[in-house]
Amino acid sequence: MMQQPGKLHVRQFDLAQGMRLVQSDYWPLQPLHESSQACSDQPQLVLTFGVQGASRFRESNGREIAFNAGHLTVTSFQRSVGERLYRAGERVQQLRLILNAASVRHYFGESNAEPMLQPNLQRHLFSRYGQATAAQLKHMHDDPLLLEIQALTLLALHRHQLQPETLMQKRHPQQVEKVEQARDWMRDHLAENFSLATLALAVGLSEYQLKSGFQHHFCCTPGALLLQMRMEHAHQLLEQGYQVAQAAWQVGYQYPRNFSVAFQRYFGRPASAVTGRRRQD
Repeated sequence: MMQQPGKLHVRQFDLAQGMRLVQSDYWPLQPLHESSQACSDQPQLVLTFGVQGASRFRESNGREIAFNAGHLTVTSFQRSVGERLYRAGERVQQLRLILNAASVRHYFGESNAEPMLQPNLQRHLFSRYGQATAAQLKHMHDDPLLLEIQALTLLALHRHQLQPETLMQKRHPQQVEKVEQARDWMRDHLAENFSLATLALAVGLSEYQLKSGFQHHFCCTPGALLLQMRMEHAHQLLEQGYQVAQAAWQVGYQYPRNFSVAFQRYFGRPASAVTGRRRQD
């Protein structure tokens, strides 16, 4: 189906072993805040593949989870209350692979499934996916059997990232505090170019401890979180009326062209299309 601006499309496919695929294509003309109250009789695991654009889910307590093009976000929950946030004029295409508790236990094993099946909303993973995943997402089959094979392929490509030894290693409270300090330090220095070594030195961790801590606490690398913060801040600046070059400098890009390429890759549309949008609205 050809998508048009202002339209919202959702297709859902029920698969075997308690799995579902949900294909969504949103293209709102105005900022969209979509209320969500999810409650089921058992926890479920959700793998969200960002195909185009970006959206956020804001919980009732204010915590947000990002869903970006080219990235896999893995969450689990039994109860979740909040709202999905979409920007005006930005097309957002996503594919969600949803597994119920029985399905998670079937594919991961009883002991491995427990850390992934949490009653409250929890993000387990946020990482860029590779070419093999992108190839699977490029064309979704209509044939039920082929669609099921496709879903299992996506799960197999990323199952290793969801193993408990990767997700659930304990961290000393002091190290967790330093990792959070590193995140705050990055937020305060978005306009500067700095190395991983500089960031590690600023918070008193080794580079290995910093990378490992980010992966376990934020489910992504320091570079991925820095890119997310820079792009989100740049988007806000552009909405406020900043020129592309001005926004680029504010988030650490010396050359506007490099910023424009990064922005297009991250959001799926050019930075020039955002400038002054909020002021115009």
